[in-house]
Amino acid sequence: MIIQLLITLFVLFAISRVWLRYNDGSLSLVSSFFWSIIWMGLGVVVWVPNITTSFADLIGVGRGADALVYISVVILFYGLFRVYVKLEFIEHEITSLVRNNALKEGKNQTPQT
Repeated sequence: MIIQLLITLFVLFAISRVWLRYNDGSLSLVSSFFWSIIWMGLGVVVWVPNITTSFADLIGVGRGADALVYISVVILFYGLFRVYVKLEFIEHEITSLVRNNALKEGKNQTPQT
């Protein structure tokens, strides 16, 4: 029971952070709804754990907690992959910008004789 209350408090905290990020422009409306639904789903799973058992039966896993762990690991790896790809793209863009800026500065400098 205590863990349910603690997780519920954390879910409420996380949802408040999502909407603060929306208000300061860091998140779009669609992203804010997406993350709010994710956090509310976690809250529902905490209070109605039989949902995970039904889900586990549907996908052929023994226990609901195991099904959630398997799905979570897959989603986290995919998210990590997406972040890695985006980071590589940003590094490429920064390199290109720095190179172009250096070439422009080099052309603008007059040779000293």
